[in-house]
Amino acid sequence: MRIPDEVIKELESIVGQENVSTEPAELICYSRDFSFIDVREETLPDVVVWPTTTEQIARIVKLANERRIPVVPRGAGTGECGGAMPIKGGIVLDLFKMNKVLEINTKDMWVLVEPGIVGDKLNAILAKHGFFLPPLPASSEMSTIGGNVATNAAGYRTVKYGSFRNWVMGLEVVLPNGKVIWVGSKTRKTSSGYSLTKLFVGSEGTLGVFTKIMLRIHPLPESRMVLTAHYDTIDKACLTIMDVMAGNIFPSAAEIMDRTSIEAVIRYGIELPKSAAIVIIELDGYKRDVERRLVALKEIVKKNEALGTSIGVAEEEQARLWKGRKAITPALASIKPNVIDEDICVPVSRLLDLFKGIEGISKELNIDIATYGHAGDGDLHPDILFDKRRPEEVERAISAVGRLRELTVELGGTITGEHGIGIRRAEWMYLEHTKEEIEVMKAIKAAIDPNNIMNPGKIFPRG
Repeated sequence: MRIPDEVIKELESIVGQENVSTEPAELICYSRDFSFIDVREETLPDVVVWPTTTEQIARIVKLANERRIPVVPRGAGTGECGGAMPIKGGIVLDLFKMNKVLEINTKDMWVLVEPGIVGDKLNAILAKHGFFLPPLPASSEMSTIGGNVATNAAGYRTVKYGSFRNWVMGLEVVLPNGKVIWVGSKTRKTSSGYSLTKLFVGSEGTLGVFTKIMLRIHPLPESRMVLTAHYDTIDKACLTIMDVMAGNIFPSAAEIMDRTSIEAVIRYGIELPKSAAIVIIELDGYKRDVERRLVALKEIVKKNEALGTSIGVAEEEQARLWKGRKAITPALASIKPNVIDEDICVPVSRLLDLFKGIEGISKELNIDIATYGHAGDGDLHPDILFDKRRPEEVERAISAVGRLRELTVELGGTITGEHGIGIRRAEWMYLEHTKEEIEVMKAIKAAIDPNNIMNPGKIFPRG
């Protein structure tokens, strides 16, 4: 049902008329996120609101709860699983204007921020104090910290530093009834009660709205070095990753690119060696220790018969070596115009099995799949390439999605390592979780949000 005019007026009284919109063009912009063809449901929000304070959000959510109006918190909309799509209509809360750094505490090593700050902007500010936030995802130029926390996001350096769940110390949360609570602690550890902080991290806006986020920060390393190695088989690249992770290398990043990814980047105009696979290993820490580990890394690369290597010590050299990896997503358009990005994660020991399985699915369905990702923690992004103007390709692409997820779970993995469930993966939750597990999750949701106003229709399978 359309939101009554008096509710729109009340929203305007809370945040100001200039911070409320029902303009059709803007509603269309907020109807989608970065997800693509296998997200079928699409509904316009009734209204978009740009709050600037916790108090405003508390009043908005309380009003929505009283009226049983859906509320969808939104960051930059860079998610790829439909998590920010208002599939039940209602109010979209765009938190982008809440983008301040509220406090930096270098002695206790934490920062307090609002949810709308962009990751790279935060790290630029922290760098002036000699610190950084390690787990930022590849979308850190655009994605917001609030969205990163909501999806338990991760990125290149997760292999050493962990995902956002490891870095969130505390949260100010507006609950679905409009009450405001603080969860977490300013201490580095706590055993006090249930870990509500970890419950909210990764909850995808279904339990409340984050208005302040306290994050651990880490001193910038004295030294960083990047080594890239290319191989004539994917097997040798995977063995390199496994040896690195099982040794005393302790990489801060351990990435992989397959042949299709490499070919796309070359077509895109970035110079890479033509090969079956490329591995990118980053080391950080004290300079002497990085140099020691680099020697051991070179031995592993040599043992696994790399065709060649490049090493970047200076910052510009490192940027050059990372350039091809960071260009994969736009480069894929040089092969096919449309992409479905998957986010599957397996134990590192099953990496090679996963690559072989992906190759088999690609051949059987006659569809290109470019696979790359954070191999050091088993998290791969098989991007399914197709042309949506051709219905038979769309059908094969969607079939490939299902086959990839089934393969992943067979290998002891998870259907999402860092992107979240949203609506794209909701119906696949039973593949990974038992009915009893999901019932516990639903019970938590019902206890906190009995009227189901917070981002309804996400995470849980129907029925």
